[in-house]
Amino acid sequence: MATVAGPYGLKPINLIGGQAFNGGVIREFALTTNNTAPIGNGDLVQITAGVPTVVTSTPAVGTQKGLVGVCVGVRYQLATQQLGYPLYAQYLPANAITAGYTNVFVRVMDDPDCLFQVQATGSVTAANIGSNAQLTGFTNGTGSTTVNTTTGNSVVSLLQSSISNNNATYAVRIVDLVNESSTFGGNYPSNPGDAYTDCIVKINFGAHSYYQAQSN
Repeated sequence: MATVAGPYGLKPINLIGGQAFNGGVIREFALTTNNTAPIGNGDLVQITAGVPTVVTSTPAVGTQKGLVGVCVGVRYQLATQQLGYPLYAQYLPANAITAGYTNVFVRVMDDPDCLFQVQATGSVTAANIGSNAQLTGFTNGTGSTTVNTTTGNSVVSLLQSSISNNNATYAVRIVDLVNESSTFGGNYPSNPGDAYTDCIVKINFGAHSYYQAQSN
């Protein structure tokens, strides 16, 4: 509901340019060292020394290393689990390895052409389509400020005050706005210009690891 602040991270919805999209191809990255921050559905994920970690600061073109995409869930086995099959979850709590989790994988939408829906921290209008913007919701090197343990979602959002036509270092480009009338949006419509507008963005060339020569 775009009239209420309720960030949910980045949600994959399509591919740029009308490419075929059936929910996207998800790549799983094994987590073999302890995660000091929770990793929520919708969090940005980077690869550091071969290990997936949550992005802990606002990414930028030319300086962000290892950004491979967005978390769309995790799978793991608990230390006391005797089921013989993995559990699938929306998010991974902090310090999972220390807690005894095994066979931990972070599931990532890693297509660099993916479009994501993300809530802005303020009102965004059609005049802002085509502009770059920063993402916010990172703090003190511990990943997302919180992960909503009810939904498992990240709290990363688009920083409305950063929207710019001139800054080429910002991580995402606004390519469209969610536009759901009260008829199609039911009780939770989302429209351009809402107090906390739902935007459709793409990670900019040079911010995504697959679109830069430097890795991590």
